[in-house]
Amino acid sequence: MQKNEQEVELPLPPGPPLWSGIQDYWQGPPQYFEKLTRTYGDVVRWRGMFTLYTINNPDYVRQILTQGYPQFIKDTIDYRVITQSLGKGLVTSEGALWQQQRRLMQPMFTNRTVNGFDCIINAMTTQMLQRWEQQPPDTTIWLDREMGHVAFQIVSRALFSSDIDHCSDDIVEILKVINTNSQTLRAMLRLLPWLPIPSNQHFLHKKKQLDQIVHELIERRRRQGMGDNDMLDRLLAAKNAETGEGMSETQLRDEIVTLLLAGHETTGTAIAWTLYLLSQHPQVEAQLVAELSSVLSGVPATGSDLARLPYLKKVMQESLRLYPPIWAIARKNTEPLELGGYCIPANSYLVIPIYSLHRHSDYWSDAERFDPDRFSPQRAAARHSYCYLPFSAGPRTCIGANMAMLEIQLVLAQVLQHFRVMPVAGHPVEPVAEITFKPRYGLAVRVEAR
Repeated sequence: MQKNEQEVELPLPPGPPLWSGIQDYWQGPPQYFEKLTRTYGDVVRWRGMFTLYTINNPDYVRQILTQGYPQFIKDTIDYRVITQSLGKGLVTSEGALWQQQRRLMQPMFTNRTVNGFDCIINAMTTQMLQRWEQQPPDTTIWLDREMGHVAFQIVSRALFSSDIDHCSDDIVEILKVINTNSQTLRAMLRLLPWLPIPSNQHFLHKKKQLDQIVHELIERRRRQGMGDNDMLDRLLAAKNAETGEGMSETQLRDEIVTLLLAGHETTGTAIAWTLYLLSQHPQVEAQLVAELSSVLSGVPATGSDLARLPYLKKVMQESLRLYPPIWAIARKNTEPLELGGYCIPANSYLVIPIYSLHRHSDYWSDAERFDPDRFSPQRAAARHSYCYLPFSAGPRTCIGANMAMLEIQLVLAQVLQHFRVMPVAGHPVEPVAEITFKPRYGLAVRVEAR
């Protein structure tokens, strides 16, 4: 097709020279993407092991995640690696399969349904706090592990009604193997499972263990019949409106593993980072504790209490801004794309760097400061709705967002009414980008009863 003489061929986005910054990238992709934005602008081309384009403008983000979302698919190296673990659950599936599964599972995550889990959340948190009370005062607690543990107990009971603590340690260890940065060589080699290398063999062994546990839980429920109308009951009962068919055994496995990983790793990490931030900002902590004491008088919060705890929600939102558990979103554009006067070729690797979007100086003043009042109704209404994406946005918004927000707030409400959390002096605190944005060396703390 002959070009019109007046057509202007758009340039590729700016970016550093080939292989430039590769060491900074591997040391900290979120921080490096933020540096690229400051240097080159909102659309950047980076060429390292592969070519990627970072998109750090909320208007462009809305176009990708909402307005034109069918043309932006998840067929990237990240999702291909994650699929080796999760299969084709809601996080990784595409097209008609994703649409079908989303329709089947959406009723499980309405506000009304999710609020029914507040008893489970509070019971598991109470157990954790009772354990803390029995420990000597100078005991070091690994906060990230504790919050991951309580979050796993919550999601496992929400899924299966009864506890699965007899195999929870095995599952958590297996999920740790799964939750590694998908761009490491070790993770990418999972795409070649026939390679007889130790890391592949270890991964396949752990995956087989996880599959066996999950299939046994499904089979036990089928034998016993309906439980307490938990998530597993609802997954088993879900039927395609057109065919009347339920999920296959493989699909059930994929959705359960996805819920187990997404339902404990992201939430536990978010709670741990929030408690750490509060320990570094005593005035914010004091204001929050005063609100909790005034409204709750020492008892656990329920879902219906949260409307009376506005500062708690603002603290949670600001923590998710600074330490978003999912630090980036990846997509591939199926057609050529024009953004900001630049051309991005079809089938390119697009990255929406949530970490740097949450720090964009055009939308967040003094962005590194922990300031929950950013989320006052007036200030939030004046801000672009796509510059804050802790749960993504558009049709593929995290289906568990309501559950996560409930869980984070209820756990914080209990912990902060009973304990003060203090980091161990001298222990390094540094985030690291795995699948989730975690503390590299863990969060070592001591707790003191209030």
